Amino acid sequence: MLVKEFLTGLRRQINEKPLRFVTGNQSADMDSVVSALSLAFFKAQQAPSEPVVPIINITREEFKLRKDISLLLGTYSIGQDLLFFIEDFERLSEKSEKVHLTLVDHCNIQGDIFHKYADENKLQIDTIIDHHEDENVAKDADPRIITKSGSCSSLVFNYFYTNLKDKTIFETSDVCGLLLGPLLIDTSNMTQKVEMEDSVAFSRYIMLLQDSHISTNMTQLTRAASDVSTESLMSTYYDTLKTAKKDLSGLSFFDILRKDYKQFTFNGLRVGFSSLGKSYSWIFNKFSGNDIEEALLRTINYHKLDMLVITTSYTKKTNNEYTREFSYYFKSDAPRAGDLKEIGTLAHQALSLNDKIYDYESFAKKLSSVSNLFLFNQGNVQASRKQVVPIVKDILESKF
Repeated sequence: MLVKEFLTGLRRQINEKPLRFVTGNQSADMDSVVSALSLAFFKAQQAPSEPVVPIINITREEFKLRKDISLLLGTYSIGQDLLFFIEDFERLSEKSEKVHLTLVDHCNIQGDIFHKYADENKLQIDTIIDHHEDENVAKDADPRIITKSGSCSSLVFNYFYTNLKDKTIFETSDVCGLLLGPLLIDTSNMTQKVEMEDSVAFSRYIMLLQDSHISTNMTQLTRAASDVSTESLMSTYYDTLKTAKKDLSGLSFFDILRKDYKQFTFNGLRVGFSSLGKSYSWIFNKFSGNDIEEALLRTINYHKLDMLVITTSYTKKTNNEYTREFSYYFKSDAPRAGDLKEIGTLAHQALSLNDKIYDYESFAKKLSSVSNLFLFNQGNVQASRKQVVPIVKDILESKF
């Protein structure tokens, strides 16, 4: 069975069976989307009579911003019409007394609709497979796998590779080729943040790569010859997906801010986290100060936020130095605005914040025109959003 065939059949099946759902985190990046799709696919092999619907944790309209995911899924003939989004979850679950939910790539519910169901005691978390910091919820989930890995997709694959009795599905399906996408993206083609679970999954993918379903789609995406070396194929596969992920052409700054976005509530404050793959130098040279301030304000209002945290990561072309920036924005009349100004000071040590901002002179005047946008160079380049979120959480819950 191919993943497309599974999704096509699922659309017919959901009208007849009790529903269970699996969703990735609110950023809806490639790891979350593919982990959710793969888990639902594997569950269909394990328990065909209990369909699991993979929900992408954004609206259908927002999916257009994920060019890398569209490219990857399209290579496996999976169009947007076969996917399920937040509005589909609301429609499918509106008459349910209890919603059974599996979380992948996060270990606590994210998104207003899931929080609403939880508040109404209509949500039961059955399973968690994640590689973020344990938030100590749903202790009775089974399985409850929260362990270190570069890509959550590795944990999903390894669990089912171990637990599925009939392993022929790994040889006859295209799911392994699909799973390779987020693994390569999240580990920079197996060169960074590679953990044991990733190495185990990767070695199994290489073994299964001889299957035509996997290699055919990969060579189609990369336009490579069928006899190309495995190393070259992986490298081109990674480069092609990475290029699509970084493609911001045609996007407004508001679109860019919601392209890779998560949201949390800490100490009663709603905080959004946008992750960008470009420097503030690029941002301010691409957009006017007015455009940037309008996009920041629109994001705050759109998500009903008290504060927006923006983290950037990029490699300087001048010296090939990997760099991160930490910034945050809030409205002047935000609750506890005086306290929010101190976030940079309170995060200074953990993130090694300083004022050595890349190419600062080229946009300093524009930056000063945007009220309540605080920007720092982040000396601790090892701290991605995965580490920034708990640091901000700790500040808001213990220092305020």
